[in-house]
Amino acid sequence: MRPFGTRTRTDPAPAQTGAPLPLDQVDKPLDLAKFETDPCSLLTKDQVAAVAADPPAEVSAFRKATAPIYGCSWVTPLGTNATASKPATRPRTLTELAESPARKGDMFEPWTETSIEGLPAIVYHQRGSTDDCSVAVQVTDQQMLTFQICGKDLPGNYWANDRCGGVAKMAEAVIGNLRQN
Repeated sequence: MRPFGTRTRTDPAPAQTGAPLPLDQVDKPLDLAKFETDPCSLLTKDQVAAVAADPPAEVSAFRKATAPIYGCSWVTPLGTNATASKPATRPRTLTELAESPARKGDMFEPWTETSIEGLPAIVYHQRGSTDDCSVAVQVTDQQMLTFQICGKDLPGNYWANDRCGGVAKMAEAVIGNLRQN
């Protein structure tokens, strides 16, 4: 068995982000049935290694099945937490997120509008910390998915110095896997 943090793969390529899109523009909505029934299956072993920790055998997946957030968290013994979630309460869309009191109070700065996999996305920080990063992606007319990587240290994580890059990579992988189902 390899010691924790010993990488087994080469560094993953950055996510392919694009130009900002209108926050409510979803030309090809995703079918969220797989996300709702088995969100922890939406990252392959190689994708878990690329976004949570490598080697992936050290990562445990935990399904979140109660309101206000549904989804999955991939967690390492040392505290790295990569989460993909579907908010059940407001804000549930990028427009609601942009109009939220937290956004108006500058609690999500820096804030960058972009696109991932042809869907509108926002990259932002929460809790006044640039150590943690979130990405919200509008996946249907009425629903966004949110992605986050947090933890004090990120041992075995390719994105320890670029958490937003890691979160964007996780969003890209989950959206790509949802499109294949």
